[in-house]
Amino acid sequence: MESIQFNYEYTNKLKVGFIGCGAHSFRNVYPTFDYAPIELVAVCDLSEERAEIYRKRFGANHTYTDYKEMLIKENLDAVFVVLNFDKNGHPLYPKILPDIMETGIPVWVEKPIAYTAKEAETLLELQSKTGVQVLVSNKRYFYPSFAGAKKIIEKKEFGEAVSVTGRYPLTLSPFNEEIGERTGLHWFLDICHPMSGLHYLMGDVKEMCFIENQPSGNVQTLLQFESGAIGSLHLPSTQAETSPFETYEVIGNKENVVIENAIRLAYYKGKKGSGEYGKAPSYIGDNPEDGPVIWEPEFSLGQLYNKNLFLQGMVQSVNHFASAVLNDKAVEKATLRDSWHLTKIFDAYKNNKAGKWIQL
Repeated sequence: MESIQFNYEYTNKLKVGFIGCGAHSFRNVYPTFDYAPIELVAVCDLSEERAEIYRKRFGANHTYTDYKEMLIKENLDAVFVVLNFDKNGHPLYPKILPDIMETGIPVWVEKPIAYTAKEAETLLELQSKTGVQVLVSNKRYFYPSFAGAKKIIEKKEFGEAVSVTGRYPLTLSPFNEEIGERTGLHWFLDICHPMSGLHYLMGDVKEMCFIENQPSGNVQTLLQFESGAIGSLHLPSTQAETSPFETYEVIGNKENVVIENAIRLAYYKGKKGSGEYGKAPSYIGDNPEDGPVIWEPEFSLGQLYNKNLFLQGMVQSVNHFASAVLNDKAVEKATLRDSWHLTKIFDAYKNNKAGKWIQL
């Protein structure tokens, strides 16, 4: 686990520019700089008034309404990009990132990276040419609960991860026969959330098959991973708002790990009490130390791990990126290649009818 320091404790910081002054970045990205080796020197937004508000609030030196001008005038070590969608509900990043990447400046960018796998692939090819470091902030690569589950899965005792189940509420719009794809998928781009979690735990998906219920938009998906593992993903769009939002379970060899509601991690192992069938006197294992282990935050102490910025891995994402840039190393998690794979899965839903196996 990468250590956390307060911003003022770092002696070596990245001078960064920030493109985008929206509500999401105000809540979830700018505040991470309090715990990262980041010196914010410039902010950019189409609204000069908004850019000036953010400059004052977060301590930058300059404001811009043209990001290209910022790239030219400022001596930046890295750029953060958090933008909204275009009028069609498509991510704007494929239009902006090439200008940044061609300068050689490392980029931390929000998800989803693109509306089509082809757009993501074009960015990946550009990265191959420029060698620029890019982190796409799919948060589940950095959630403490997922990081903990990953450590358990990689333990020798856990055995091979052979199957996984996931649950996350999303609505899939009907297939449009006339144009041969689905439209109105702005919010279905959030498939990158559950799939990034499954990808982090299980690796690349080899093929998939889904069925749907319309008009509810509920979906069930079967997954075959490159590793040989199998899985399923339930997208119950009409579940109650009071339900836990998401759940994942990975099965190994007589052991399994469960992530509930993104923050509760349970590790199931060991055996129940011995005794022949029908006569076992206790459900507690003969060796109680070899039994289930459960972790969850207590929300009583003033610890950083109780902050949403840490529970959702935002600070960890920024620090992973900053460490890679400062040490001239590759970004290892939430890479552009990872996002390309996730976008291929989005394409599989968008471009196909239900009920057939789709090769990725």
